[in-house]
Amino acid sequence: MTTSQTATAPAEVTAPAATATATVPAPAVRPEQYRPRRRLRLLGGGPRRLGVRTVASLVVLGALCAVAVVGAVGVRHDTTRLRTTVTERAAVAVQLRFALADLDAQRADTLAPGHSASDPDVIVGNQLNALITAQQRRGQVSDLLRQLGADRDQGKAVADLLNGLGRYDDLSGRAAYVAEQDPDPVAGHPPRFAVAMNVQAGNVMHDQLLPAADALSAAYQRQADDQRAAAHDAAARWTLAVWGAGLAAIAVLLWWQWDMAREYRRRFNPALLAATAAAVAVTLTGGLALSATADAVNAADGHGLRPWTRLAEARAVAAQAAASESRWFVHDTAFGAADQKQFDGLVKRLDTLLAPAGYATDAERPAYQDVLTRYGHFRADDTKLRALKRSGDTEQAAAVLTEVGRGDVAFDFWDFATTLDRLAGRQLDDFSAHAGDARSSLDGWPVVPAGALGLAAALVLVGVRPRLAEYR
Repeated sequence: MTTSQTATAPAEVTAPAATATATVPAPAVRPEQYRPRRRLRLLGGGPRRLGVRTVASLVVLGALCAVAVVGAVGVRHDTTRLRTTVTERAAVAVQLRFALADLDAQRADTLAPGHSASDPDVIVGNQLNALITAQQRRGQVSDLLRQLGADRDQGKAVADLLNGLGRYDDLSGRAAYVAEQDPDPVAGHPPRFAVAMNVQAGNVMHDQLLPAADALSAAYQRQADDQRAAAHDAAARWTLAVWGAGLAAIAVLLWWQWDMAREYRRRFNPALLAATAAAVAVTLTGGLALSATADAVNAADGHGLRPWTRLAEARAVAAQAAASESRWFVHDTAFGAADQKQFDGLVKRLDTLLAPAGYATDAERPAYQDVLTRYGHFRADDTKLRALKRSGDTEQAAAVLTEVGRGDVAFDFWDFATTLDRLAGRQLDDFSAHAGDARSSLDGWPVVPAGALGLAAALVLVGVRPRLAEYR
């Protein structure tokens, strides 16, 4: 091979390579296409997403329904229980205290009357009124204990009262029997043995029966206070729960409608709008009703329960004071001193309990003032009674203690106690009215939320059905 051949060979090889390179077309540049932003699909697409959101809507509606129904049932039960405890338990226990104390006063009063020392044919005092009133009080005590006996929680306390009452009846009956053996007792000077029996009966009443009745009354009043607080707190809690569940249900339904409107390029779904309206209605009415119940429970406490408790306590204390006064008159000096001390302590309590400051409204103050006026008459009679006995005029003192007329202890105490009982009854009626308002605030519940939200759930299914049909 010549040099010229060797030199031209690479050129020949290179030329075809260059020619080949020149004939290969360059890759075409593809134009960039617009890609819309993809949304995150957590629940998948199509029917599955609709199904999941349907279930979520039904769940929140069910939760709202459960909260509204359970809350309404629970609060209504709490308010009913509070009203029952006050009107059928605490009020009965307070009446029992009064009946026991007045029974003791009347049994003592039966020993005070007698004939005049100057004229045996003249009867001084009114024994018949004391006997009749004592018999009425004894029957009332039995009836009240029978009512309280229905409460199993206080069965032992009622049984103890019955046992103590049996002892009291035995001793007071013996005192009456001994007094009857003296055919011509002098007024204000009952037989010594009758007085001794009456002292023992009074000790049973003062040391056993009245403390037991006080404890029973206090237990029911504490129970009423606890139930009042529980009813108010339950109403407040369920109000917040209904608001919370309702707002969650409304938010889910509105979001779903907005999402469907954007997804399917349609207007809001009428059926879902109606379901949302039902949820809004239940939320608003439920929250307002439960809030009104809480306010009514507060009103029942402030405008009924507390004033009534104070006046009922005053009535029981007044009866105990009257019993101490009667025992003081028929007992001898040694026992009379203890009765006098007890009377003074009870009167101080009455002065505090009957003060209307902080409890009486402007409309109630005249009634409180009327009670205080009649209480003043009773105190004036007591002052006159003690002055007569100190002066030695026991016959006139026995008449002042037992006769039924203005200026006599028996009448003026009855007048005072009756007026006080009417005022306490007004306060108890106020409590019952407010407690009734608390319960009536939820009238129609739980039927209303159950029906409305059941319809809302049906509307959700009706509203989503056309969208699901589009995937078939």
